[in-house]
Amino acid sequence: MTDDGLVQRAVKLLRSNRYFTLATCADGVPWAAPINYVLGPGPVLHFYSTPTARHSRHIAAMPTVAGAVFDSTAVGDDVDGMQFVARCAEVAASELADVSEHYFRTNFTDPEERDWWYRPPEAFHGDGTWRFYRLDLTEVYLIDLEAFVETQVDTRVQVDLDRLRRSLGA
Repeated sequence: MTDDGLVQRAVKLLRSNRYFTLATCADGVPWAAPINYVLGPGPVLHFYSTPTARHSRHIAAMPTVAGAVFDSTAVGDDVDGMQFVARCAEVAASELADVSEHYFRTNFTDPEERDWWYRPPEAFHGDGTWRFYRLDLTEVYLIDLEAFVETQVDTRVQVDLDRLRRSLGA
C-alpha cells in the first residue's frame, strides 16, 4: 500500500471512531483504559479525565503513552486497527475554551445531550474536577493488510507522521 493509502486509512480510523485504549505505565505498573476522544482542533486527539484517575497519575509521571484505535464491531474484511505512541499532556488553561468548545460540539451533536454532558472550561483547571489532555502522536502503525493476505501473519506497517498530521489538520 502507498504512503497516501496508509495515511487515508489512519485518518479514516481516527475520524470514524470515538474510543481508543490508552496504555500507560508509571513505576513499573502498567494500566489500560478505554478513552472517549475527539480529533482536533488540529492534528491531535483530546480527551478529559479526572487528575486522580490512575491513567492521569501515570501521565503526570510518564507522559509517553501508547494506544490502540479500532472498531470493535467490525468483522471479516472490515477489520482494521491502529496502534500509536504519543506524548500526552494537560491542555494549558489558555487553550481550554477552544478545546472544550470543540470537544463538546464534536462529541455530542445533539444539543440536549451536549447540554447534559457540558462542563465549562473552568472545570478543567485549578480546583476543577477534570483535566483535558492532548495526545500528540509520535508513532503510528496500521495492520499490514497486504502482508496478511499473502502470509496470514498479523504484522504492522508504520505511517508517515508528517503526511498524517497534514491530512488531519486539513
